[in-house]
Amino acid sequence: MSEIVTLTESKKKSFRLKVTTYIVSAFLTILIMMPFFFMLKTVFGDEVILSPSANGTFDVTYVPRKGFITWKEFCALFDKASWIGFKNSVIVTFSSTILNIYFSALTSYAITAYEWKLREAFEKFIIVAMMIPSTVGSVGFIQAAYKYGLNNKLFIFIIPAIATPMTVFFMRMYLKATFSKEIVESARIDGAGEFRIFNQIALPLLKPAIATQAIFCFVASWSETWVPRILLIDNAKKTLPIMGSYAGGGSLLLALPPILIYLFLSKHIVEGIALGGVKI
Repeated sequence: MSEIVTLTESKKKSFRLKVTTYIVSAFLTILIMMPFFFMLKTVFGDEVILSPSANGTFDVTYVPRKGFITWKEFCALFDKASWIGFKNSVIVTFSSTILNIYFSALTSYAITAYEWKLREAFEKFIIVAMMIPSTVGSVGFIQAAYKYGLNNKLFIFIIPAIATPMTVFFMRMYLKATFSKEIVESARIDGAGEFRIFNQIALPLLKPAIATQAIFCFVASWSETWVPRILLIDNAKKTLPIMGSYAGGGSLLLALPPILIYLFLSKHIVEGIALGGVKI
C-alpha cells in the first residue's frame, strides 16, 4: 500500500514539475518574442511617414496601415541606405566570422596536437586575455586606426577578429574531450601533411564547436555599434546597425540574418550534444 502511495506522490510531483516547466518556458518565450513581434508590427502593421522638420531632419509618424501590405509598399520599406548598410555588414560579418572560426580552430589544434615548450604558458595567456574586457583595448584600437588613417576601412573590423581568445578557449576545451592523437599519427604514417590532417580530420571533428562559436561570432560582429560608430564616418562605409535608417525594412534586414544563421547551424549543435551523450 505504501509503495502505491509513494508511486502516486511521485507521479504528482512529476506532473507539477512538468506544468511549472511549461509555464515558465511559455512565459520566457513570450518575453523573448515580444521585441520581435513589435518590430514585425511596425514593419507590416504601420505605415511610416517622413515629414521634413524645421531643423533639416525628418519627423517620423507611424500610421496604422489599412489592410495587408502590398508588394509595392513592402519594396518601399527598403531604402538605399538600408541596402548599403546591409552590404557592408555582410562583408564585415561573414569575413570576420569565417576567419575567426578557421584560425581559432587552427590555434586550438596546435595547442592540443603538438608538444612544445611554451604550450601551457600560451594557454594561460589565452585565458588571461579572455578575462580582459574588449572595451579596455578598444580605446587604443580607435586611436591607432585614426593615427594610421584606417578609419572608414571595413577591413579594420575583419583582421582583428582573427584573434579571439574566447573562441580559441572553447574549441580547445572541445578538442580536449574529443581529440585522439592516434588518428593524427596514423594519418602522418599514411603520408598526409599537417594542413591536410587539420582540414580533413580536425575540422570535421570540431563541427559542433564551430557551429556554436559561429553563431556567437556572427551575432557579436553583426550587432557591433560602438567602435564602428566612431571609425566609420562615411555613409558609404557604415554598417547596418549604425546606418540610422528610419525605414522599417532596415530593422527587418537587421533581424533576419542571425535568425537564419541559427536555424542553419542549430542542427549541428544538437548533433554534437547527442554525440557527446553517446560517448559518455
